[in-house]
Amino acid sequence: MSTPAPSSLMPERPPERISGDVAAALCPSEDALDGVVRTPARLALTAALGLLDRDVDEAVRHAVALVRRLTGAPVSFFGAVGPEADHYKAIEGAGPPLADTRVIAGRTFCHYTHALGRTLAIEDTRAASPWRDVPTVQSLGVTAYLGVPVRHGGHVVGSLCAIDMQPRRWGDKEIDLLEAMAQSIERELALRAALQAARADAERQAELVLQRETLVANVLHDLATPMLSLQLSLAMLRKRHPGEAEALAGLGHATEMLRELVSGLNGRQLGRATANAPDAGGSLLPAGMGTPAGDGAWPGAGTSDTSVLDLDAVLVDVARMVEPIAARDGLRLHTVLASGGQVAVGRGELLRVAGNLLNNAMKFSRQGGTVTLASGRDAQPGWVWMSVRDEGVGMTPDEVARCTERGYSNGKGRAHSTGLGLAIAQQFANEGGGELRVTSLVDVGTEVLIRWPDRRPRRRSAAARTRPAAGHDAGSATA
Repeated sequence: MSTPAPSSLMPERPPERISGDVAAALCPSEDALDGVVRTPARLALTAALGLLDRDVDEAVRHAVALVRRLTGAPVSFFGAVGPEADHYKAIEGAGPPLADTRVIAGRTFCHYTHALGRTLAIEDTRAASPWRDVPTVQSLGVTAYLGVPVRHGGHVVGSLCAIDMQPRRWGDKEIDLLEAMAQSIERELALRAALQAARADAERQAELVLQRETLVANVLHDLATPMLSLQLSLAMLRKRHPGEAEALAGLGHATEMLRELVSGLNGRQLGRATANAPDAGGSLLPAGMGTPAGDGAWPGAGTSDTSVLDLDAVLVDVARMVEPIAARDGLRLHTVLASGGQVAVGRGELLRVAGNLLNNAMKFSRQGGTVTLASGRDAQPGWVWMSVRDEGVGMTPDEVARCTERGYSNGKGRAHSTGLGLAIAQQFANEGGGELRVTSLVDVGTEVLIRWPDRRPRRRSAAARTRPAAGHDAGSATA
């Protein structure tokens, strides 16, 4: 059962203690007492904490047993006021039937502790009203009573009590002990509420993730038909306009990259669905995406599976994909691809991440500038890297520190930014066993570098660009 989250895990108890003589004059009348302690808010909170069920609470039982042992009181218990009766989550020293049922109806001393909200110490219940008229004085022989209220969420939800069958003066050490034990119960309740709130929040977040992934799967499914139509239209244009082969080849390449990007996203969705629901049947792949290649059918969607890829070859395809965008924006796209290495990542995801990094670089570049896509072998043996470098507006150190936060954007780009590109790139790098680095200088430029273990180790080529494993200065690279 869910419980309200506490405002603090360290409850503060008013240090007020009140004797039976003083309390007698402050107590509500017997007729009014029930309405004071059984307010709907108090009852609802007490029930939500599980204090009104029949289960023994081990943490509470430990505190109750400790109170009895250290005070020497014949009986100790934790009581919570319910709609019709008091419920004892733990009781020590009582005989049957109370020890078995742990429920008692009628007016009790706990009602007064609840109503007063203070530590109540009564030396002799028979000495004055209203104490002598409490039914348990006769039914259980309660002659001395010590009760400490237990609070949660601004309400008294229970009381930790000790009783004696003889008149008794409760000493300061005994009262201190009960108050300390009551605070330990309050902390336990607060921790449980915080844990319950955290679990509820995790469940809400999981539901949101499922909704987002379902939306992506639906979008990908809906893309299948227009993509197939585009492929068929290109095939028809090639036959009717053989003289436009070069232009149509560029369009065909872009279409193929789109197919691979969608396949990469689709495979990622499918992998998540399989991990979350291993017994579920079906597929998230759009119709036609898993059929053999041929006229009217797309090649299989396996391009998103993690495999060993030629890094430079994939980056060549990325450059061809974004080159028309760079030309439209008046930018020069420069490539220096010399890693000669292989990386174990999904092709579709590498296309998507590298394409996003280039788009970001162009978005933050000035017209006429150069965006460089590069790769090389790292100074650390067995590692390769790729980087995207621009000559744009750059970032401050504080902006660099935050740039990989999901949803963060400094608003300096020429177009709207969702703030997801670098966060996705960092996750992609980490999942591939690598790491992402960002270096930047204001008004000089920014470089985003991803390095991975090389799956095809080889001796460093003299023609290959080498980068120190610890990083470099973006300013000198872009000046």
